[in-house]
Amino acid sequence: MLKEFITNYKLNLYDCHAHDTFDEYHTGLRQLFEMVRYGKDKEKIKEIMEENKEIYSSLDSDTKELLEVVAKVRMKEDAVMKNGEKKYDLCKAFVDMKLEGIMEGKEEGSQERLVKTVCIKLQKNKPTEVIADELEEDISVINRIITVQRFLPVPAKDLTL
Repeated sequence: MLKEFITNYKLNLYDCHAHDTFDEYHTGLRQLFEMVRYGKDKEKIKEIMEENKEIYSSLDSDTKELLEVVAKVRMKEDAVMKNGEKKYDLCKAFVDMKLEGIMEGKEEGSQERLVKTVCIKLQKNKPTEVIADELEEDISVINRIITVQRFLPVPAKDLTL
């Protein structure tokens, strides 16, 4: 009964993981397939982008959108106009993501040091106001650290810098 309403047509699928090169493609599909195929291989992506820097630093809007959706590549909206068309730099997007990761790592390390330092100062029975002053931090930040520290399974005396 429902069969007459369902179209039976042949569907062609392409598995980019079954290919090692995409030289036959001369559109944004090449960049899309390469990102999907080698997305987890940082060295291979770096090699491909260096070999094809001109192409990867001048992607059209459609390719950018596909990369964002399919390959989950985040790109900022800072397009450059070339021949009346917006072009996006994937090479810059990867550099930006790497820098963001480095900054996040530094921030996490900095926060960890702050927590450990607060705990050490608490061991020395320093008042919250003095700790905040010595560390040049807002007293609310120090109070949050102290509150959270009370619920940790590791005693403050076991924390080391």
